[in-house]
Amino acid sequence: MSPEPVTGPGRGRVTPQAITRAITAYAPVNAHGAHLRAAAVLVPLVDGPRGVEVIFILRPTTMPTHPGQVAFPGGAIDPGDADSWHAALREADEELGIPPERVTPVGRLDDLPTITSFHVTPWVGWVPDDLALRPSPREVDEAFRVPLATLLDPTQRRTMLGRWRGGPRRMHFYLGAHHVIWGATAEMLTNLVQVLRAAGV
Repeated sequence: MSPEPVTGPGRGRVTPQAITRAITAYAPVNAHGAHLRAAAVLVPLVDGPRGVEVIFILRPTTMPTHPGQVAFPGGAIDPGDADSWHAALREADEELGIPPERVTPVGRLDDLPTITSFHVTPWVGWVPDDLALRPSPREVDEAFRVPLATLLDPTQRRTMLGRWRGGPRRMHFYLGAHHVIWGATAEMLTNLVQVLRAAGV
C-alpha cells in the first residue's frame, strides 16, 4: 500500500497506517445470540489514486434477504468455515472474485444483530488497488467504491429515530455514494467511522 493520505473533513491527513492502527487497537463488542444465525462480512479497503476507498456491493432485488440494498460482501457462516474471518473471505471470493490470499487482515468491528435474525461479524481488510473484481451476477448487481473521506464527512450522513425490538433506535443513512447506504451496512459503517474518529483519524 502506498502512504498517499486522504484528508478527512475538519481533520488531519489520514493514512492507511493510521487506519490500520486504529482498527487493530479496537476491542470489538461480541454479541452472539443463540437464536441468531452467525454471519460474517468483509469490509474491503483499497488504497488507490483517489486515496483510501471502501468497496460495496449492490444486492439484486431477487435476493431473499436485504434485496436491493447496498452491502458488504458476506453471508452466513458455513460448517466448513474455520471461523468468521474465513467465512468473510469465502464470501468475498464468491461474490467479488477476491482471492483470500490477496486480503490483508486488519481487525474486527462490533458484532451486529440484524432484523433478519443474523448476528454479523464484520472484518476489515486491505485489498490491492490493482485487483480486478469479478462480481457474481447471481449475488451482485454492482460493485462500487466510495472514498473514505466522503464517509467520514458528517454532511454526507443523516440520522432518524426508528424502532427495533420494541424500543427506539437511531438509524443512519449515508448519502455520498450514488446509492444510499442504510440498514445493517450503515450500522457497521457507523461503527467504523466511530472507531476511526475515536483514534483521531
